[in-house]
Amino acid sequence: MIGASEEIAALVRSGGYQLAYVADVIVDGERVLTGIALNDPQLLWNRDAKVRATGRCVVHYSDEWGTSIVPEDVTSWFTPYATLLDISAQLTAGAFSENVLLGSLKIIRVTDPQDFRKPFQGRYISLGSSVGLQLADRFRVTDRERFPVPSGPSELSSVWDEIGRLTLLPLLRNVDDVPISRAVTYKENRLDAVFDLATMLSGVPYVNPYGQVQIEADAWPADSEEFATGDEGVIASLLPAELSDDDIYNQVVVRSWDDSQGTILATAELTDGPLRYGGPFGRVPYFASSQYVTTAGQAQDYANELLPQVSAEPALQLSLEVLPDPRREVGDVVPFEWDGFRWRGRIREISRGPDVMRVRVTAQLVGPVLPDSDLWFPDMDVFPAFDLYPAGGAE
Repeated sequence: MIGASEEIAALVRSGGYQLAYVADVIVDGERVLTGIALNDPQLLWNRDAKVRATGRCVVHYSDEWGTSIVPEDVTSWFTPYATLLDISAQLTAGAFSENVLLGSLKIIRVTDPQDFRKPFQGRYISLGSSVGLQLADRFRVTDRERFPVPSGPSELSSVWDEIGRLTLLPLLRNVDDVPISRAVTYKENRLDAVFDLATMLSGVPYVNPYGQVQIEADAWPADSEEFATGDEGVIASLLPAELSDDDIYNQVVVRSWDDSQGTILATAELTDGPLRYGGPFGRVPYFASSQYVTTAGQAQDYANELLPQVSAEPALQLSLEVLPDPRREVGDVVPFEWDGFRWRGRIREISRGPDVMRVRVTAQLVGPVLPDSDLWFPDMDVFPAFDLYPAGGAE
């Protein structure tokens, strides 16, 4: 979760606050505006995207000097070249107001410029101007960068150091470092190289709210604060996310090569449940390879790590509409109760709008809320089947 004060935590639990989104504007490292309001914001964080944070908004501006924010040249404030918005959620209740930083996003497109001008003392001044903005986190820059010539790691002692060299971004070294297992030739795209390196740290890289690169570990972390239910409940609705057998697999096949170019092969399969290999779901392999896998043991570990990520985890995802909470971020594991059952969900996607927050979670069923309820069968080793769609609900 994103750090915030106890006052923010209490407000979120009570729901007694007003929410707005504001930003500081930073042009080529210089902060030129602070606390400007973002209108019609739509902000998205998606674990399945390499550029995790994207968004759009509209900015209206006027000042006593008749300044316009409509771009006039490459040095203007609102251009898709060197301008970042440090975006915060602003929570207000009575005299209390506090901002929670959500992300540092780069302007990547300026749309629908509007400027209302009138003549004044021989020149035209702006009575008010506005621009539409499309935004993305700083990995957008890395994703557009290419190696001009075939390249590889500058040295092999540290994955973290190499990620820093490739991205030129500050690092939050939140997982233990390891050496790079071999000298390789990178793919053309720098961000692809960063993601390949991060597999050796057992996670995926992303840019955190402070503009630092850190790793979201593949392993589930400890539970964060639950989505409360009851009188102070925050869940407005819960339904399964769209389900498909596309991109669901029940076997991982890892192919790689050792330093003498000998073939390395490892496999891992689901052995039970409806997705089991050779069962009604079929035999559906996911093929993986990594230049950094150089031994049979590494290949087997890699296959074992990948299997839940391509099978059980994406097979059941839930979509929740909840009261906005600026502390939530992708990767949080959130306990919650719904319709008599207790769940754990790892957040894969967060969508923030003016009045609502939607999250998509990878779901794990923990069990019924009450052991003595009619839904509990103490002699059974599995939970009974239940219908996610109650009567009159979605089909």
